[in-house]
Amino acid sequence: MYKRAMENASLRLADGEAVKAFAVVADRGGEIRLIRIDKIEQMPPNVALEVMRRSLRVLVGKGNVGATCLVYVAGNPNKEARAEYVLVAEMEHIFGPTLAQLTPYTVQEGKTVFGEPVTVESEPSIFNFRNKDGERSEAPAE
Repeated sequence: MYKRAMENASLRLADGEAVKAFAVVADRGGEIRLIRIDKIEQMPPNVALEVMRRSLRVLVGKGNVGATCLVYVAGNPNKEARAEYVLVAEMEHIFGPTLAQLTPYTVQEGKTVFGEPVTVESEPSIFNFRNKDGERSEAPAE
């Protein structure tokens, strides 16, 4: 799932294309598919990211998705780094493991140059089900 997401994003960046939020999901049977929303390409990046997150939550709520890999570009939070941007892959699994991989990159003379990726634990944003009392609960059953 991650490999497919990064290949897709890397190819787009190498071709000089913008990478708006998209996802790769795995269903509970292990089938992997790419999720893109055409209208996202015309949205500002922050709106596109939120639309994709909400769309993934709806898809997960239907009960067949077991893992997601949400991909988007953000400004590099490390102001001392040479790379201007980071390619972010937020990966979540229905049983709880959640992490994000940030790969710094910059465009030099029309070519995308990637730095070393950093992996960090993160809070769930897709498989983040809450019950009526606001407590975290299990994902819906099939």
